Amino acid sequence: MKKNKKTKLVAIACLALLAIAAGTFAWINSQDQRINRVKSAAIKDGSVSVEENWNPKPIIPGTEATKEVAVTNSGNTPVFVRVSYEEVFKYLTEKGAVTGRSTGWKVSDSPTLTDDIPVEYDGEKYLDAGSGYTDVTSKVKDGAAAALPAGVKVYAKGSVTKDPVTGGESTTFSYSAFFEHASGKYQAMETEVSVTSGNTVGASVENWDFVMTKASYLVYKGGYSNTVANWAASSLEGASAEATAAKASLLGSAGKKYDVDYDYTVAALGLTTLPAASPAISADQIPMANSEKKGVQTDKNILGISGINIEYGADMATTSTLVNDKWAYNKEDGYFYFTSPVKSGATTPDLLKKLVFTNAIGTEFTNATYDLIVKMEAIQATKEALTDSTGWNLSGADDSETKKIITYLDGQAAS
Repeated sequence: MKKNKKTKLVAIACLALLAIAAGTFAWINSQDQRINRVKSAAIKDGSVSVEENWNPKPIIPGTEATKEVAVTNSGNTPVFVRVSYEEVFKYLTEKGAVTGRSTGWKVSDSPTLTDDIPVEYDGEKYLDAGSGYTDVTSKVKDGAAAALPAGVKVYAKGSVTKDPVTGGESTTFSYSAFFEHASGKYQAMETEVSVTSGNTVGASVENWDFVMTKASYLVYKGGYSNTVANWAASSLEGASAEATAAKASLLGSAGKKYDVDYDYTVAALGLTTLPAASPAISADQIPMANSEKKGVQTDKNILGISGINIEYGADMATTSTLVNDKWAYNKEDGYFYFTSPVKSGATTPDLLKKLVFTNAIGTEFTNATYDLIVKMEAIQATKEALTDSTGWNLSGADDSETKKIITYLDGQAAS
């Protein structure tokens, strides 16, 4: 009977190849991933894909970004689908702390991930003619009465008034100093500038004289670091040329997905090795009901802050209360399983709805970049494909979450 069954599968070989060796299975499979980058995609085989409505927004506390994710089966055979995440979180090594240097920042000939990063400054608003500030750089000397270093800019505004009764003069003065490290790019500075002479009634600020007694160029010391999290090990072979070890994981590879350039190689991430898959097991990361907001792994792991949350969809279940056409998370392997076969031409309900940036976000997230990689695996909706070594290779004890999922999907598998 098994041999006859395999013969029938060959008849629908548009999606599957039978293994040459007798007695082995090669089930219909498909992979897809999407990268969602927030400043802070998919590997299609043409049959089953991640579909999304993604509206990226900057990481600002108290805001959110639309991130609707579902799975569509455009093939002609029902499939089981499961979804998991990979995360790449790039953050400042000193977690937003600012350090002063004695010289202005210059681009290295061979920049590295851990080079100091200049604290950027909005110098343009002072250069604007309508700002009320005037360029007084040439009128400012350092503590040794020498001209300021090239690239340092000082803009000021001020006035002198005379008291009609006492005849005393009063000077009002404000300024901004910054360093132009490249054309139109400015580094923040910590300075002390004071007026030395020329501030008389009727004299324009550009004719005053000044001295700068302190000049510190601000940087984020040590540049950037990366941390990654892989919620689930990938099992399916083949569909993605970019995926690591010919499986669904993008971690460890480099390329371009849906117009997003990425480099998740160990060298580019500044890591010594990629971590093993680690399912989310904390209660604050596992959705147990519809529309819950739950955390991700990387920011909590490295910063101790659950600043980035995922708002889940309105069709969620748990492994203890499985019902048809829902998403259920298995904390034993890190996958969200859709509890019914996805028929030809059908699309699942949304698993994700939004990325939520909580009020817990602080200076630790300065200049951070967060990539959420949504990876999907689909396989032919048959009982054997769930447990076969060339399928999902699922197994578990009778009381395990994995066994509950296997049993539930078994009951809906194609005969």
